[in-house]
Amino acid sequence: MKVEALSSERRRIEKAKLEPIYERRRERGLIIKELRNHPCTIPELSKATGLQTSNVFRHVIALSQFGQVTVVGEKDDHYVYGLTEKQG
Repeated sequence: MKVEALSSERRRIEKAKLEPIYERRRERGLIIKELRNHPCTIPELSKATGLQTSNVFRHVIALSQFGQVTVVGEKDDHYVYGLTEKQG
């Protein structure tokens, strides 16, 4: 069986398609940067990063699923999130 090489031309992805990925990385970076300083609640992260609370919530859920963020306590009826050991 003969295996053909893929095209040597570099595949190009439109910048517009990549923009949401870059924005998501930027926003998650802001959250991680803040959590490096100290554990925070969702509202605290929202205020510190300037991101909408719903956006912060979605990012924190994703980061927790990836094992980067975990619940470390409770404060004023909110969970307090911190970086996992490997992230800190």
